Amino acid sequence: MLVGSLLCGCPNPNSYGTPRTVAPGKIAHSVSLESYGFIGETTDVDVDPNTGATTTKPRTVSGFAPTFPSYQLRAGLTDMLDIGAHVHNLSSVGVDLKVNPVRGIFDFAVDPGLQYFFLTSNDASVHVLYLHAPVMLGVNPADWFSIVVTPGVTYALASGDVVGDDEAASVADGLLLRGGLGFQFRTSDSFAIHPEITMMKSLDGPGLVYNFGIGLNFGALPSYKDLQEPM
Repeated sequence: MLVGSLLCGCPNPNSYGTPRTVAPGKIAHSVSLESYGFIGETTDVDVDPNTGATTTKPRTVSGFAPTFPSYQLRAGLTDMLDIGAHVHNLSSVGVDLKVNPVRGIFDFAVDPGLQYFFLTSNDASVHVLYLHAPVMLGVNPADWFSIVVTPGVTYALASGDVVGDDEAASVADGLLLRGGLGFQFRTSDSFAIHPEITMMKSLDGPGLVYNFGIGLNFGALPSYKDLQEPM
């Protein structure tokens, strides 16, 4: 089963943005410094040297490590629609389409997207496609600060071959529940800092993966001038 190793292939659900879309004809950028972690379960097998009998015992495993940076470009299409192109961790590519029908103190958007990468080694080659379907909920206490919550689901599609012991395997996929939390601090109309964490839980078994990163956003960022107090 390849699911564990595929999850270590770094699904990257973080957006480093708010529900608001980039203005039509404008472009914004994001560079993020990121890390990846997991909490899972493995099975230890003990062999009795006297009888040869085996016993199994589950054990919790976890890990955390930095990853390569990611880059995102967003282009505004209409007043409530923009598109994003991503290079995740210098190892996979992605695209998303954000629709933002509600703006104000409370913002709402849907942001479906996909992420693809290819893994290869001496005895394996695997294609992985993640279909991301988050809802973006934003609260704007001030024109310089937003809180963003991103619940949703991700579906993993994986196919490939593992060569060993004269056998070829396998196809693995699965549904993951996801939930994210981010905070955006806008220091000017064209620069913002956006820390974000997203956790993902497979429905096929135990285990949790999470991505944490800090996005540096610049360019024609979405406007929050509607929240400013009138002079």
